[in-house]
Amino acid sequence: MKKTILFIINPISGGKNKTKIIDAIPKLLDINRFDFSVIQTKYAGHASEMTKNAVEKNIDIVVAVGGDGTMNEVASSLVGSNTALAIIPCGSGNGLARDLGIPLQYKKALQQINSLNIKPIDVGVCNNKHFFSLAGVGFDAQVAYDFNRGKKRSLFGYVWAILKAFFKTQEHYYEIELENGTISDWFFFITIANCSQWGYNVKVAPEAKLDDGKLVVVLCKKPPLLSIIPFGIKVLTGKIEDSKYVIIKTSHKISINSDSEFYYHIDGDSKELTRKIDVGTHNKILTVCK
Repeated sequence: MKKTILFIINPISGGKNKTKIIDAIPKLLDINRFDFSVIQTKYAGHASEMTKNAVEKNIDIVVAVGGDGTMNEVASSLVGSNTALAIIPCGSGNGLARDLGIPLQYKKALQQINSLNIKPIDVGVCNNKHFFSLAGVGFDAQVAYDFNRGKKRSLFGYVWAILKAFFKTQEHYYEIELENGTISDWFFFITIANCSQWGYNVKVAPEAKLDDGKLVVVLCKKPPLLSIIPFGIKVLTGKIEDSKYVIIKTSHKISINSDSEFYYHIDGDSKELTRKIDVGTHNKILTVCK
């Protein structure tokens, strides 16, 4: 019996035209093994609606064609179901797709679906919202806020958002409750990682794994101006844990509290101001096709 696949396409993600992808689906997908349909999203939340409908119809695979936002919307509606997630990465950072080894070229990503390599992965929860790559507060939340509102959805735009956020963001006082104790101090950012990277292969948590049932917590002090370059090199080469400004912990549950409000982000999507986030993980409750 053929497998059924629904492609959910965000037509505006990454500022890229998706016509070529739509045209390539019947050419590159093994139509002897798959029956497919294609839907383009028309408004915020549409991908979630279509995904829930696909689950009710027992569709085998839903393919998120877009960036991290589209991926999160689709994947959140697949958690705990028998329908697998696949990704055609068309966004900016594409952190989860990169971590899963999904090609960034849409033709290769389409062909890879034919292999039907299915695996279960963990899912994080932050303030009752699912995340699949990262959640965080401080600097990376500011980067997400600026990048999402910037005009340049590209590597250059991402670098520019990082530079702006570095000078704009100051250390904030947090109380971080972990399974094995509490840390109270001033930090530049705190990243809670289900996968290893922010995107663009920038690995903020090189030891994080998608299927080990735990989260990696990266607590970082703000490097002085003269230390930015060596610190940046450590981040870009996957050696952030070697920095004296960084503390690495692992935990299944994390609570971050502060006396003053702070922004947080989920999978690069900046969220509202808050004084507390509660984070946890569920082991292997989402299947992905990679």
